[in-house]
Amino acid sequence: MEKETILGTLIRQLGLSGFQELARVSGVPLRTLVRYDQQLAKEGRKTISSWKAENIIKLANTLNKTPGEFLDWLLGKERYNGLLVSPVDQTIQGVPISDHLVYEELLNALLINSNLGYVPTTKDIEEILKKWKKIPKSTLKEIRKNYMNSVIYSLAQSQLKPTNTK
Repeated sequence: MEKETILGTLIRQLGLSGFQELARVSGVPLRTLVRYDQQLAKEGRKTISSWKAENIIKLANTLNKTPGEFLDWLLGKERYNGLLVSPVDQTIQGVPISDHLVYEELLNALLINSNLGYVPTTKDIEEILKKWKKIPKSTLKEIRKNYMNSVIYSLAQSQLKPTNTK
């Protein structure tokens, strides 16, 4: 049995019969959809950057998503309160964080702040990491111990969605 493609998954999720029906409901030409699907299967998600913006918008509208949400879905990314997080790659806003304890502590802190409306940029994350490198591990562990017992931790954890580990 053939592995389902990304656009094949989209077709299935929409309950459509195939590429022709996706072309009809989205307004994206059939040949374009087939080409996108073949590129994704052959070269991976990096090919998405070559797609026309108008086609991304049309496909996003078909899914009742914003273009950003649709691109996140295509790229296999999750957003939590505006944070782009990849638990598998251990990145926040695209910044890789090698130390798992630092990753978890930073994610928890950012989730709390995102509930208050703060969404950091990549540069913000990099600046935070520079400052956090100076904090001894024992201090981070103590912060974690105190934080885990707090009501705020439960709130932050409730913001996390199950992630696709592919």
